[in-house]
Parts: sequence; structure tokens; C-alpha cells
Amino acid sequence: MKNLIKILSFNTFIPFFYPALMLPLRSFRKKAINLLNFKAGDAVLVPGVGSGHDLSMIPDYVSVTGIDISDVMLGIGKVKMKVMGHEKHIKLLKMDAEDLKFDDGTFDRAILSLFLTVVFDPKQAFAEVVRVLKPGGQILVFDHLLRKGTIPCTISKPIDAVLSYSFASVTRTIDSIIEGQPVSIEEILPGDSVGFMKAFLLVKDKQPDQV
Repeated sequence: MKNLIKILSFNTFIPFFYPALMLPLRSFRKKAINLLNFKAGDAVLVPGVGSGHDLSMIPDYVSVTGIDISDVMLGIGKVKMKVMGHEKHIKLLKMDAEDLKFDDGTFDRAILSLFLTVVFDPKQAFAEVVRVLKPGGQILVFDHLLRKGTIPCTISKPIDAVLSYSFASVTRTIDSIIEGQPVSIEEILPGDSVGFMKAFLLVKDKQPDQV
């Protein structure tokens, strides 16, 4: 039942206040997405796509697969993509990000926008994203994630244990989430005027014969 509360939240009240909440961050999110080195024909994964706020910022010369656990938000997203004429290169699917139904090395890029602070198990979800990404592929993380050592673990762990069942955590660190994964942080960009949000550009390690 780990995701039942989150599924309920994202199928009821969140789809209605989320657009207003995200509007002030639109320019920052666009700047963050532009960090990605998109190439024609790229396969792009967007876990936790919601109602598709970031999709119009992605070039139409790539193929986008967005996934989410919310039927309501996916329904809104599909209508928006059809109205905007983006449905030809964007596919929206219902799927649990902690158990991606894709083969290893399927995607060239991934966009994790306000995702790792709301998913139930961010380490598992991030590991799944890394698994389905090609070696050398890019991952953009845009979120209110802390750096390791910002707050004591004795405080953050108990708080996060409670918050992980609700809408979003405010105590998670990017370092703990990516620990042990074959990725490196290439760039960090401030994501708002007060420094609460940040964009992290990560790259999956290449295999030795690909270096």
C-alpha cells in the first residue's frame, strides 16, 4: 500500500492546485531543460510527468515518453498535448516509476522535474531511470533537493519517514539518492531567485570501451 496515499492525492486535489503552484517556476524550468543536449531522434523519458507542464518545452524533433501513476493528471496531459498538437511525438503512459517496464538502455535523456521529492522511494526510482538510460545519457533533475550535510541525518531521516507518505518531502538530498549509481553531476544551476530549487545535470557513465 506504499503508494495509495500518493495515488489518492494525485487523483484528487493536486491536479487542481498544481498548475498555479508551478506557474512561477516556468521560466526556471525552461532554462533547466535547455541544459540538455537534445539531438534529433532522441528518446526522452519523463517520469512523474503529471499533466505535462514541461512537455511543451521539449523540442518536437525528439520522441518523448511520459509516465505517471495518476489517471487524472495523465488525462489532463493527453488533452493538453492533443490541443497543442504535440501528440505525434509524445506518448503518455500509466506506470510506476519504481518499476519501469522498459528494457535497459532504452532512452537517451531523462527529465526528473519535481519528481524525486514526491515519489515514495526516490533511490529505487532513480535507479530505474539510470537502468533504462543509455551509457553517456543525460539526466536532468529539477527539484528542491538538499546537498549532503545540509541538515543532520538524525533530524532529516525521521522527518522524511513521515513526509514520504504525503505529497512531497523537503528533507531529501541529491547525494543520497544517486549514491552507488554510475552517474556524475556535471552542472548545478539555481532554479529560483531564492535558491530553494536547483537543477542538476547528470550523466550516466560510459562503459570502458565507449570512453
